[in-house]
Amino acid sequence: MKKTTGPSDEKVKITRRTGNIFAQLNRTDADELLRKSRILNVINEVIEERQLNQSTAAQVLGIDQADVSRLMRGKLSRFSLDRLMTLVDRLHVAINLHQKRDAKGRLIVKVERKGPSVRSRRPGYSLTERETPWRRI
Repeated sequence: MKKTTGPSDEKVKITRRTGNIFAQLNRTDADELLRKSRILNVINEVIEERQLNQSTAAQVLGIDQADVSRLMRGKLSRFSLDRLMTLVDRLHVAINLHQKRDAKGRLIVKVERKGPSVRSRRPGYSLTERETPWRRI
């Protein structure tokens, strides 16, 4: 058997792309998918920051553990924009959604988190040291 120890002699062409991957894949709903993916990123970041497992995240979000799994795997088709915004609200995270078109008409979407990153300042709620679900004080 022949061993390969060094780099291949083959030339690999790498094309750098920016913007909406969904548009590059010719999806008809590319703009909506881009918006949903940006919001989904925030939800997943908060779950990770709070070190919530899927079961605990499901309790906090008020959804099934299977839906949390779908969220974490980026299964956007199961979630509307409204439903994703409801989940953001249940995490007690404030966001600003900015969108505009560039000179070529491509949609640019930015989601900006406001306020505290891990702990909420919402009165009457607190988290334990292990960042477990929200509990009334």
